[in-house]
Amino acid sequence: MKRITAILIVLVMLTSCALAVAEGTPNTELTGEIKFFTAFAGANGTDAMIAEFNKLYPNVTVNFEVYKNDVDGNVGLDTAIMAGDQVDVFLSFGVSNTAKRWQNGLLMDLTDRLAADGLDLVENWGTDAYKYNDRVYVFPSGGLSVYVAINLEKWEAAGMGELPTAWTWDEYLAACEKLTERDADGKVIVNGGSDFNQIDYWTYAVRQAKGKNVYYNAEGLSDFDNPIFAAALHHEVDSAASGIWHSKAVYQSDSTRSRNLFLKGELATTIESILTRYIVPGAPTFKIGYAPYPTFEAGQTNYMAGSNPNSFIAIAANTKAPEAAYAFAKFAATYGNKYMYAAGHATTWTGVDPNSVLSVVFGSEEEAAKWVDTESFVRCVVAAGEPAYSEDYIVAYTDMQKLVDEYTMYVLNGEMTVEDALAEMKQLGDEAIEDAR
Repeated sequence: MKRITAILIVLVMLTSCALAVAEGTPNTELTGEIKFFTAFAGANGTDAMIAEFNKLYPNVTVNFEVYKNDVDGNVGLDTAIMAGDQVDVFLSFGVSNTAKRWQNGLLMDLTDRLAADGLDLVENWGTDAYKYNDRVYVFPSGGLSVYVAINLEKWEAAGMGELPTAWTWDEYLAACEKLTERDADGKVIVNGGSDFNQIDYWTYAVRQAKGKNVYYNAEGLSDFDNPIFAAALHHEVDSAASGIWHSKAVYQSDSTRSRNLFLKGELATTIESILTRYIVPGAPTFKIGYAPYPTFEAGQTNYMAGSNPNSFIAIAANTKAPEAAYAFAKFAATYGNKYMYAAGHATTWTGVDPNSVLSVVFGSEEEAAKWVDTESFVRCVVAAGEPAYSEDYIVAYTDMQKLVDEYTMYVLNGEMTVEDALAEMKQLGDEAIEDAR
């Protein structure tokens, strides 16, 4: 009986300690020095996040290094971990990169620590898809919100009414037609809309509808013969041909960015995901409103409505300061994850305070209201608790991405039809999957 009582007292003490830290009482007992690898500069939220962490853990020193999220940057990070260099906590981008790291034993197993803290992947981050052999190696906390940004000056001048809280592709493209401005000769001077400039963003329409594993069918082979792919790619091609969308072929040829054209008033709307960090520096002369990503059908579950996992917080398996590293990683994946918005990204943490996000990005709620419609910003950009796309099957994933990039350009440049491109993608995708399995 004494043993049970003692255990209960310890549990109460541990719970009280955890609550005290969450409420802002500093934990001075934890000490250590750790190194955090991130893709975001200090001014893009990293400095502020570390400063807030140190209010809770004043005796833990966090140094950080910025690495570039490209092939060379990721190889360099993996090499540093394997060589035993100081890499304690890091942001790992993309499912494929992250899966390779946990498969190769580079990541600390977090399963028991999360259980001891009462943290649940679904309850706290919306998904438990990102596990390996039923063990947890990452916090699936970093995301991208994909939405339609709207020039409210042009929207209101065209008499478009209230901002949509849901709309279909037919409705969005009809709005783009109405918002497109032409001169006396019929030449387009303002496109009504645009996809995000990245080559593969047309596949996000497929992600919206499927909800999971965009490139694969139920048999684990490629899904490029699914009619949704053809419909999505036709949206891209046909909208550019009619002039209501800015051409993605032009984006690729002149390296322009959809956000830059939008902030200059050359697009009335644009599909975006990282616009947030560019609003204040871009100083648009108009206020920005937001609408959710379109769906194929009215009432369809919109798996692009929420923050879609894009980056993961991980701890190196060979860290020499596991307790300090875990404390920082947990903070960065929860209360500190709001600073992802300062970098234009988003959080998947379900406990995020939308008003704190407005302050992180714009300085205050009052200042935010000068730049954006705050209600639609919270609803579509913060998007807490909304459905989100996920991936847990990634066989030959890099091959699938390469096929999308290569054949999309063939279509955009007029070298192949949508149907012919997707047929070849299906054949080559299946071959790559069979080779990899």
